[in-house]
Amino acid sequence: MSSLPARRPWALFLTHPGQQKSDEVFRLAAALSGSGLRVAGFAQRRADGGGCGYELVSLGRTEPSLAVGRRGRTPGPGEEAFCNCVFRPDAFITARGWLERDLAGADVAIIDELSRLESTGGGHVPAVSLALRQAPLTVLSVRADLLSTFMERFELGEPFAVIERGDPLGGFAAALCGLRRATPEPGARSLHP
Repeated sequence: MSSLPARRPWALFLTHPGQQKSDEVFRLAAALSGSGLRVAGFAQRRADGGGCGYELVSLGRTEPSLAVGRRGRTPGPGEEAFCNCVFRPDAFITARGWLERDLAGADVAIIDELSRLESTGGGHVPAVSLALRQAPLTVLSVRADLLSTFMERFELGEPFAVIERGDPLGGFAAALCGLRRATPEPGARSLHP
């Protein structure tokens, strides 16, 4: 259990197990940037060329994408196995470095693809802790079946706004941009309707 109280607002991008990876987090980051907000953080996508590999992409600055993991059970050099995947621990360290570098002056931090690895304390957990401590607003992309684990681990209160993968981004992005107002814009749902 973390001793980190969530005093800064956070928002939830809710995903479901088995959902296909999409570019919605990238579109959200672009919408926020287009509205004048400075975005820090990173998102995950399928590696170029498809297949079973995944890579991280910096949302704060232009950086080469970074291989983070792939489906499989047999780790190669510099990889560690977890469930049905192998991951590159150095990729998590590099992504946290991107976040740390870009947080100064950022309006929002986005951390994509928090799932089973992070629910056990691995993967992007250090980056989440950093964002929740330092970012004015943090958007966490979390699997629905692991949400309570994350809320407990990071002592999170209710999110400022919630969106599920597949919902229109407009209201959610507007709510994040209008954070200084007392209520979210239409289209941004409460966690508990």
